[in-house]
Amino acid sequence: MSADEIEVEAERIVNRLTTMPLGRIDEALIERVRDAAQRIVLLTPDPSRPSNASMPKVGVSALGSQITVAVRDYLEMRTAASDDAAVAEVAETLTQLRRSLP
Repeated sequence: MSADEIEVEAERIVNRLTTMPLGRIDEALIERVRDAAQRIVLLTPDPSRPSNASMPKVGVSALGSQITVAVRDYLEMRTAASDDAAVAEVAETLTQLRRSLP
């Protein structure tokens, strides 16, 4: 999967999260989104990031933004976006998250 395909997958997730009825979003879904964003952050090389940094738990209205920020930061790091193994892992993380959405 390429960087463009990662962007498309992220857009699908964000669209789904922002149009999903609030009643369908539960704590388990919030945690899955946070976990996916955290995995993407860990794949983003950033020497200024503390080793114990973690994604915060956000409210329902910020779930799409959490994915957007994690993916954009990842794609802006040239070394990360050119590492085939990392690109594949980010793509798989996003695909699994999208498939898990109600």
